[in-house]
Amino acid sequence: MPSWGLNPVHRHPRARYAERVSIVMATFNGARYLSDQLESLRWQSRWPDELIIVDDSSGDDTVAMARAFARTAPFPVDVIVQSGHRGTCQTFEEGLRRASGDIILICDQDDIWRSEKVAVMTERMAERPDALLAFSDAVLVNSEGERMSRSRWRVSGFGPRQQAAMAQDPLGQLIARQVVSGCTAAIRSELIPAILPFPAEVHPALGDMMYDRWFSLVAAAAAPVVTINERLVEYRIHPKQQIGIPALPLRRLAPQTTLRAGQFLANRPERIGRSQYHRAHLEEIAKRLTAADLDSGESGLRIRMATEHLMTREHVASETLPTEVAGRHYLDDDGYRRFALGLSTALADWLR
Repeated sequence: MPSWGLNPVHRHPRARYAERVSIVMATFNGARYLSDQLESLRWQSRWPDELIIVDDSSGDDTVAMARAFARTAPFPVDVIVQSGHRGTCQTFEEGLRRASGDIILICDQDDIWRSEKVAVMTERMAERPDALLAFSDAVLVNSEGERMSRSRWRVSGFGPRQQAAMAQDPLGQLIARQVVSGCTAAIRSELIPAILPFPAEVHPALGDMMYDRWFSLVAAAAAPVVTINERLVEYRIHPKQQIGIPALPLRRLAPQTTLRAGQFLANRPERIGRSQYHRAHLEEIAKRLTAADLDSGESGLRIRMATEHLMTREHVASETLPTEVAGRHYLDDDGYRRFALGLSTALADWLR
């Protein structure tokens, strides 16, 4: 019997759930690991109402494997093959446009889902109907599926204190650190009009923001975020994955120290450019929330305070702000300790 669950005939009946659930998967030359991921979906204790697989013009057996799975899957599977290679963000965008579920789970081609993932995530979101985003922790495994002994949250520096802060201030936490991976996330369909199309060329000097970073910031600006501390995904680390986790060996040993030390690596122009990049995206988020009727006085205040912090950091880094004013911004509850990594980020801005 596979390691990821009970026999699917013992699953919970779909009739128990009021909300429709879609899984959106993007694939590209993923034949080596795809079978493990698809089988982990088959063995879910709560099947989805649909699986949408969008292939980004693969040149291996990925499409054939997806279509073979669609013929035997215990739930509807739609396989879409794009005529040309468009990239990860655009491929997920196509899948999200086609999803009909009330709750949409994002799925990578190379991971393995624990058998309770769909059930747990949908149940937790049902408990918080005001939330637009939920995300879980994950176990890190290597290319052979062997556990690497550290969780995704730990290497992101997302410990108990940060988890508690997320409940009160999700936008602050998600600006300070990238902790939401697409494969660990679920979103409500109400978020789709605000996040699509994924933004392109928002800042001329830097590349487009990755899709999971983008939708997590939009959701956090608009509504509460549900954190699920169970490790519901086996997150595979392998040489050919597109993103991965930067500086993983160091972050496995000393995550907080590594993250803080990383604040000192970029020079002043790079730091100022990164701040401007995030300010441009916050401006775009404000426009999107208004257009999607998801804005509120609270969302506007969150975005405005985050923007003011970033502008202050730019002034600090460019040495156009008096030292005592910069110091007060560190001590301020709405400054470096809310939207950055505290003293380490402040020192990096002052010293560089």
